[in-house]
Amino acid sequence: MSRIYDALKQTENSVVRMIEGEQVGQPAPSDHIEAVVTAEPENLEAPLPEAETEDIPFAEQSSINAAPVSEYGYRIVKVRARATSPVLPFDGSDRRTAECYRILRTNFLHHPARPKMIAVSSAGSGDGKTTSSINFAGVLALKQDVQVLLVDADLRHGSVAPRLGIDASPGLAEVLTGQCSLEDAIIQTENLANLHVLPAGRTSTNPVELLDSAAWRGMAQDLRGRFQFVIVDTTPIGIVADYDLVQVVCDGTMVVVRPDHTDRQACMKALQSIPKDKLLGVLLNSTPDWFLWRSRDYYGYYGNSPQPSKS
Repeated sequence: MSRIYDALKQTENSVVRMIEGEQVGQPAPSDHIEAVVTAEPENLEAPLPEAETEDIPFAEQSSINAAPVSEYGYRIVKVRARATSPVLPFDGSDRRTAECYRILRTNFLHHPARPKMIAVSSAGSGDGKTTSSINFAGVLALKQDVQVLLVDADLRHGSVAPRLGIDASPGLAEVLTGQCSLEDAIIQTENLANLHVLPAGRTSTNPVELLDSAAWRGMAQDLRGRFQFVIVDTTPIGIVADYDLVQVVCDGTMVVVRPDHTDRQACMKALQSIPKDKLLGVLLNSTPDWFLWRSRDYYGYYGNSPQPSKS
């Protein structure tokens, strides 16, 4: 594995370990959420290519007035992710990645601290934090009777709405500036009824001023009462003040690390800056195949139907 992974293994708290096939069942209680997500080694934070997309023109996207409304007053909008996008891999097209996120969900649901509002961040751009935030919220929303909200709190570079093919505004910025209500900004996805999204919105105000406000802190309390889980995609750690203002209202932080891409020194500095009681765990993203996985053919076990005996 990369030097990043080796360095994380040697940290005092040992927040990373490789998850193998037999560990899909209920894990023993631990102080950290631990998972590895395997995907193609691509820059998951880079702008997606324009070719081979399933996007619809902006003018045809659901508007506030045209979209149907749920019983809670949220707009119901169909997610139209790009064909090349690795978001929401739960339709059977990528069973291996989907199973990794289910492992993450299992570890998270059995975390002894029972965190409800989780910040998802990284040491820098290109580590895949936004894709991981979307997929983490999505896999939680697969459970029955569990209402999940994904909040795009990266007001400087909101990426959740473009990746899902939904309107970016109104969103968090408009709610915090009093331009619209929370009900007008939250979207319930038609594809996955338990998944709700609060886009970043558009703002001309300094994001720090919006997040360092009573409106943001009050909203966090409101969201806790409305949803079982709130996943907050935020800015990278230590680059701007936004992350600190987001994590202070959350129960903990999950850090996304991409081996062979994440800067080692920045990663270790980011991990050390998070209070021990708030570091929920590390998600290894876009990891290459581990030789033990290949030899045991774990994912083949889940992806192939049993063959009839020839005897």
